[in-house]
Amino acid sequence: MGKIPQNAKCVFKGILFDIYQYEQKMFDGNYKTFEKITRLPSVQILAITKDNKIMLLNEEQPGRGKYIGVPGGMVERNENHLESAKKELLEELGMKSVNWTLYKEINFGDKIDWPCYYYIAKNCKKIQEPRLEVGEKIESFEVDFDKFIEIVLDEKFKNEQFRQMIFKMKHTKGELEKFKKELFD
Repeated sequence: MGKIPQNAKCVFKGILFDIYQYEQKMFDGNYKTFEKITRLPSVQILAITKDNKIMLLNEEQPGRGKYIGVPGGMVERNENHLESAKKELLEELGMKSVNWTLYKEINFGDKIDWPCYYYIAKNCKKIQEPRLEVGEKIESFEVDFDKFIEIVLDEKFKNEQFRQMIFKMKHTKGELEKFKKELFD
């Protein structure tokens, strides 16, 4: 889903997005030009403290307003996604973990190739003060699992894809409990 075809040519290279065009044969034998977009990947971190609390963020960024989220951000062109997740955890929370698990990879759509890597970082420990980027205002707070689920399902939570995942888990027998075990076992 969303992958750029082999025959596509990059027609625009931006900071976050690149646009590709490619010819595709139609059912009547004619060809039509299509476009797809790539975006630099993202990481989201489910940061678990040694006390089995989940770290959340009250965030504000220029042009976005206030919202609640988990630590994360864009994977730079010269990083792999695990390096990026570790960097974001340190920058946004001042925390470090030596217990990382790739929980899930999601691609956001058919016309855009935008992978997002969800990591579980267990036994997170604060080692420094956060070092936020100039466009970020972040206050962290910790919650237990039940409060985490309640907040994620609220419209103030930024990540719609993750909200949908949790909603499906909540309404599929045993899935929410399975997710809880992955976070805390």
